Amino acid sequence: MSLLKTKRTFHPTEDDKNWKILFELHFQNLQSLNAISTLWISGFSKLGMNQSRRPLADRLTQAIKPYTGYTFIQTDENIILEQIDWYRMIANYQMPLTSFVRTPEELEYCDEPDIWHDIMGHIPFLAEKDYSDMYQLLAQTYITAYESSRSDLLKELDFIGGMLIELGLIKEASGLKAFGATFYSSSEVFAAFKPENQIQFTLDALVSGESYDRHSFQGKYYIFDSLEQLVDLIDNIRTRL
Repeated sequence: MSLLKTKRTFHPTEDDKNWKILFELHFQNLQSLNAISTLWISGFSKLGMNQSRRPLADRLTQAIKPYTGYTFIQTDENIILEQIDWYRMIANYQMPLTSFVRTPEELEYCDEPDIWHDIMGHIPFLAEKDYSDMYQLLAQTYITAYESSRSDLLKELDFIGGMLIELGLIKEASGLKAFGATFYSSSEVFAAFKPENQIQFTLDALVSGESYDRHSFQGKYYIFDSLEQLVDLIDNIRTRL
């Protein structure tokens, strides 16, 4: 007998309570590891978010407009877009938000995409112009590679999008920091900060076509040098189109 999964939706009062618990618990986790990127904290400070309640799409759009101009679109979906659809939205300075807030019991792992990850993992970074410019370059390069049927280059771009932008670690002046969006919404950040799970990024890794499993912890995490290094990697791919 098959079981139908109940569609998850917003429940404002419960969501605000869960949001507060998630925020306080996870921020303590990040601080305990000294893991918070200066890029993330700078972007977060621009958004005026109240940790006691779930921010709404129109409020986030209003807050980010002076900086990078994204529009956040609230949906009633809890699905992961195809990469090409995601990047086409990003290239148009749009980002969809999914339809529910996970519970505190799901902080370690949530089996569906939720708005906690959307907001905490992506939006503070997108408020920073240097990051946004990099992400725009990635989106536009991905679209061109897709329309040119360059599967070899799409593999490299998927590595950047998955293994670095979702799960990467960045070197900063004050030490190693969480760059991957996943780490700002999940306790996978603890696994990422175990030295035995860390790997220095090389170009060999880029061309390997390695991708990550969205349904479990990755178990290995690449360290790269700077945002500028990401821009150079994407630029190099763009020149080969």
